Amino acid sequence: MPRTARKIDELTRQLNLLPYFQRHPDRTVMEAARDFGLQPGEIMADLNRLWMCGLPGLLPGDLVELEHSYTSVRVHNAQGMDKPLRLTPTEAGVLLLTLESLENLPGLTNQEAVVSAAEKLRGIMGDYTTAVFDSVAEGDEAQDNSTLAVVGAAMDQRKQVRFLYHSHSSDTTSTRQVSPARIFTTEGETYVHAWEDAVNDHRTFRVDRIRGITLTEDAGDPHLSGLRFSADDPFAGDSQSELVQFLLQEEATWLANYMSMELAVPADYIIDEDGVTWVPASRPLYSRDWFIRFSISQADRMKVTGPDFLVDAINGKIHAGLSAYDDQLK
Repeated sequence: MPRTARKIDELTRQLNLLPYFQRHPDRTVMEAARDFGLQPGEIMADLNRLWMCGLPGLLPGDLVELEHSYTSVRVHNAQGMDKPLRLTPTEAGVLLLTLESLENLPGLTNQEAVVSAAEKLRGIMGDYTTAVFDSVAEGDEAQDNSTLAVVGAAMDQRKQVRFLYHSHSSDTTSTRQVSPARIFTTEGETYVHAWEDAVNDHRTFRVDRIRGITLTEDAGDPHLSGLRFSADDPFAGDSQSELVQFLLQEEATWLANYMSMELAVPADYIIDEDGVTWVPASRPLYSRDWFIRFSISQADRMKVTGPDFLVDAINGKIHAGLSAYDDQLK
């Protein structure tokens, strides 16, 4: 996850901890970790940060006041941060569509909870329920909302959808026909997980790259029984993809704000003979072709070091490109 998105997620989680413990004063850190899907140590680290946060002024009376240990958390003064963050209309709409797709799923554990949550969302959203999303949105947001409305109708009616999709991994645009199975959001973007008969597998589509979507009369089969989904790895790629190792110039580490990568700690930085500082980094190889194009475009600030087959492929692509100039000169 890019560092900017990770910081936003951490801030959101921390702001939700205070109202959580105020509402559940008897909960331990271990129980909170279970509810938030985190490790107890992460909850304690968040509480330690909150203990030093507060209103402008930086005086003791302006800071959050709490007593916390692994067995007990007491919030004495939340400095006004005592309400959980609310869902945006788009987030609520995506959640409602997901719940509605689960309501009639055979064999669902605790189906009553799903139905109850969906009913509460319908009541809160009011008129939004008809179109699922705010119809007064403009530009790209209106386009995305329209796309999701068609996807929602396809999930309700068990139909397939057809659309044009631009894939960033292959840099191509093609017509796709799929059976939508799930809608989810991550790092501020909304995605549709769907079964595609042409490849006999599930595929993930980013909503803002979908154009001209239509609801077809073909019966949909989203193959829900074979769908595996994890909030920690929604693209099911981290556990399946080989890791790419590369070096980034220290001044280029801002790239980590825009793409998923892990950066080494300062102690592992490398200084070359020219005095340039390089930061070891890695990321999953989701798409070989895309990463080759990306690494060549960043060749002035990036060096791929492994795996060997990828280094060879990049060098081969560079050599072929440079050779084209010789052919033209001849």
